[in-house]
Amino acid sequence: MKKVDVRVKRTYNQLFVALVDLLGEKSFDDLTVLEICERAGVHRATFYKHFVDKYDFLNVCFNFSLSNLTFDKIAESYTPETMKKSCMNMIAKVLDFVDENRAVVVSLSTDRSSTSFNSALNDAIAAFLEERINTVRPKNDKLSRTVPLLANYYAGAIVGIIKCWATNSDTFSRQDFLDFAEVKIDDLCNYFDKFI
Repeated sequence: MKKVDVRVKRTYNQLFVALVDLLGEKSFDDLTVLEICERAGVHRATFYKHFVDKYDFLNVCFNFSLSNLTFDKIAESYTPETMKKSCMNMIAKVLDFVDENRAVVVSLSTDRSSTSFNSALNDAIAAFLEERINTVRPKNDKLSRTVPLLANYYAGAIVGIIKCWATNSDTFSRQDFLDFAEVKIDDLCNYFDKFI
């Protein structure tokens, strides 16, 4: 992502804060660009200078927010145990992100715009998993061929249960989520353990 001017960052932040505030009142699909701009104190012309429409704005917000997620550095190689630790650390950071942006995530979970968030989050998690799985030195190329499938399978599952947790946090605690995720990450680690 190219470097963003401080004034542009401030405008983006004003728009995002306005969006979060408005999502407490109505769904994203029912919001207009004018409402977001008025709440943010930003001219519509300025909005359209940076974004095609409110969906483009939302995608930029998601991608910018997700790009600020920092995960552990990639090790030269992973054992099943270090892979598990790395994956659980990633999941904990994603949960922190969802917690910090819960109002937006919950509000968007029923709108058609949830697809953008789910897709951006899925891509970030799949890239994380793929990079780490690729550090495993397989005995044959079977694992190498299936890495993208494996990464996207687990990323989709993680995104699905994160969405469930975000909208049902009164039913499932953070620890419930982590305990469940740990079992699934064990499955992943056990799968690639046979290729090391």
